[in-house]
Amino acid sequence: DLAFMILVTPILVPAVQKLGYDPMWFGVMIGITLMVGSIIPPVAISVFVVKNVTGEPFKVIYAGVVPFLASFVIIGALLFIFPQIATFLPNMMLGK
Repeated sequence: DLAFMILVTPILVPAVQKLGYDPMWFGVMIGITLMVGSIIPPVAISVFVVKNVTGEPFKVIYAGVVPFLASFVIIGALLFIFPQIATFLPNMMLGK
């Protein structure tokens, strides 16, 4: 996840700024989508780590993961529809 952010963010941020999107919102969206990507297949690196550490079957692990996955998807959708949610506090702190 961190490697992806380090490699791709400097490439995408200029395009995001030229399109008129807030870079803070874009960073939050990247973070949320990477969290979702680390939970769901085919990557699911977080699930594989938990399986190897605990030895639990995937069915048990995903039973605990589904509520978090649902919340990440809902939060991502809300941030996509209402980007002010992600930018409200930083804008207040920066006096914008």
